[in-house]
Amino acid sequence: MDLFSPGPRSAVTLRQVHGFLLAGKLLSFSDAATSMHISQSAFSQLIREMERVLDLRLFERTTRHVELTEAGQLLYQKMQLGFAQIDDACAEARALARGERGHVTMGTLSSLAVGVVTRALSRFVAQQPHVRIAVREDYNGALLDRVVSGELDFALCAYANTASELEFEQLCADELVLLYRQGSFAMNVRAMDWSSLRDAQLIVYAGNTSSHEQVLISFLASDIAPPSSLEVNTMFTAVSMVRAGLGFTFVPRLSLGDIDLSGLAWCHMEAPAPTRRIGIFKRRDRRFSPAAVRLLEQLRPELATAMASRPLALV
Repeated sequence: MDLFSPGPRSAVTLRQVHGFLLAGKLLSFSDAATSMHISQSAFSQLIREMERVLDLRLFERTTRHVELTEAGQLLYQKMQLGFAQIDDACAEARALARGERGHVTMGTLSSLAVGVVTRALSRFVAQQPHVRIAVREDYNGALLDRVVSGELDFALCAYANTASELEFEQLCADELVLLYRQGSFAMNVRAMDWSSLRDAQLIVYAGNTSSHEQVLISFLASDIAPPSSLEVNTMFTAVSMVRAGLGFTFVPRLSLGDIDLSGLAWCHMEAPAPTRRIGIFKRRDRRFSPAAVRLLEQLRPELATAMASRPLALV
């Protein structure tokens, strides 16, 4: 029999359960009635009705005190445990709704993960230690596919024309700057002209279509054929290749503070300078969880701070 659902018998009410637990704890109908702000006779009727519904005698009554029967003792222990679990469940649900618990899986580019995301997560984890965070690094196109599939709650990455299921919130526009080994090009130039790169080797990131596309667009807009290229997996590998004299690359200006620039120089490009739009991609049909909202409250200002403190050109 489901005790809290109407059936052939009347259902046990939460008020009756509350009264029973009070009486089981206090072993006094008078004290339990006082706690519930009702008369002792009304309280006794409450317990009698519960006993009738259960077809059980829950208390041994005397003129001086009450005691739980064996069945009453068993029910009292089980109900205490059950209500403790309910209290715990309610507390966890409230924490989940406030963003203090939960699980967030976000995706990002490696160029953002090492700086912006790491700093934002450091503060977030200190404030919300019970939220589980998973960070997935991938190429821009792969991140968007993983958001569409539902594998990621959102992705912090570069804008790209993509599936209609996604929506984009732009947070900043980040310039891509030329990075080269000192002595490879003329120094002390404010902005490099595209023709100076005609015969050099370009080092690109495999699968990083967002940045590479912007660079190619700028080459073509300047009527310059893109130079030969060397393909690597990550920005940091590209930086090592540049330091070794294997060519030049383009890096987000936002990431310059996270790169070891010893032996290297960087500068802006003449118009049209390549720029990537950084922001949040999520599915249109999904709302951010409370925990994701709290995480984004850390990511947005961290990105704004990073943009405001970008290094000045070394040349």
